[in-house]
Amino acid sequence: MPTVPAITNECGKMRGFEVYPAALRAASDAARLAADGVRTLKVSRVAELAAALPGTESAGTAGELGRHWETTTKQWADAMASYASTMTAAAKEYEAQDKTNAHVIGRTGGR
Repeated sequence: MPTVPAITNECGKMRGFEVYPAALRAASDAARLAADGVRTLKVSRVAELAAALPGTESAGTAGELGRHWETTTKQWADAMASYASTMTAAAKEYEAQDKTNAHVIGRTGGR
C-alpha cells in the first residue's frame, strides 16, 4: 500500500499532502474483512471449559471470560466496520474534491 507523502516547501514545512483514494478503499476493505472474520469467531465457547473443570475456580472464570470475549470482540468488530465506512467516505470525498478542482482548473485554463 502506498504511503501518504507530505509535500514540503523549500524550508521543509509541510504545505500539503497527497491522498490515494484507492489505498483508502483497500484499507477499508481490509478493515471490513477483519471485522467480518472476528464476527465468525466462537470465542464464547471458552465458557464450555467450565464443564471440564467442575468445582474449580477456573470453571467460573471460564464462563466470565467467554462472556467478556464475546462482548469485546463484538465491540471491536463494530468499531472496525465503522472505521471502514469512514475510510470509504473519505475516499469518495477526496475523489469528489479532486473532480471539482480539475473542473475549476480546466475552466480557468490553469491560471
